[in-house]
Amino acid sequence: MSVFLFISPFRIRGLPMRQALISLIVAAALCLIAPPTVLGRAPETDAKVSRAAYVRLLSATEKLYGEVNAGNSKAATRSLTEIESQLRSLPTKGKSIEDGIRELEQSVTELRKSLSSNSPDESKAKSEAAELRLAADALVKPDKPMWHRYRTLISNDLIELSQALPLNSTISGPVAEPARSAFNRVVERYLVIRTAALLEIEPWKVERADSVIRYASRIVEAESPKTELLQSTILPLQEALDGLFPSTKESSAAVVPPITAPPSWGWSAMVGSFIVTVLTWVGWRRYKDEEYSGSRKEARHMPEDAAQRLLIRWKKK
Repeated sequence: MSVFLFISPFRIRGLPMRQALISLIVAAALCLIAPPTVLGRAPETDAKVSRAAYVRLLSATEKLYGEVNAGNSKAATRSLTEIESQLRSLPTKGKSIEDGIRELEQSVTELRKSLSSNSPDESKAKSEAAELRLAADALVKPDKPMWHRYRTLISNDLIELSQALPLNSTISGPVAEPARSAFNRVVERYLVIRTAALLEIEPWKVERADSVIRYASRIVEAESPKTELLQSTILPLQEALDGLFPSTKESSAAVVPPITAPPSWGWSAMVGSFIVTVLTWVGWRRYKDEEYSGSRKEARHMPEDAAQRLLIRWKKK
């Protein structure tokens, strides 16, 4: 029974008012110094529960990663079922965590499809397993997650891409294989870290990177892309992808070397750069609009968007 039930304005069981006030002060002090578990569950208890759940998820994804890389699809499928069960009861707190968990669930679905396919793509399955592992690692080690190591890899790939792109103002045919391979590596690495990034950073930054990569993909995969458009994708790609990582002095210096553009580009180059610059913010606008309307869609399966419409207009010129 609470000590406050015995208190009257003047006396506590016959005690004078002065002693009653002293008793009241002592009781209040005891409440202040009492252990949190006496007054209610301590805040750190929730954190411990969440961390324990995240550690179990990381262990399960590491097991899955090993099974996928060993080609043991049956064991990997069983591990996926366990991971799905853990995700349903995983503690979530904060917008980034919620978005990341939804993306984790989507990644599990994609990997299950890959494993159950009649002719599974081993490379795709390995990338999807790595994506799950990096995301779980980001939950357990938010201060120094493994996915941050991809910054240097992506930066190096972008440098290779910029060096492989043609400098001539006129080309015919598709993009050369070295440039295409470098760009594909950039995209593959981005998809591997995308879910982990969603668990840590503002979702609109990921949406922005999605928009830039979608636009650049359409340029690179075109039958006969304009050189100025190819060149104008490098800086936005570097800015959008580097923006996924924490800001550091080292990263600010690790930029893609500038490319000397032939003077004949003129107006075309400027317009191409403007288009890509605008698209770097399409993700932010889309995220805010969908957040307001409550109709978030899976970014990796988006239909034709502003990037495609702008590209069509450009080709008609």
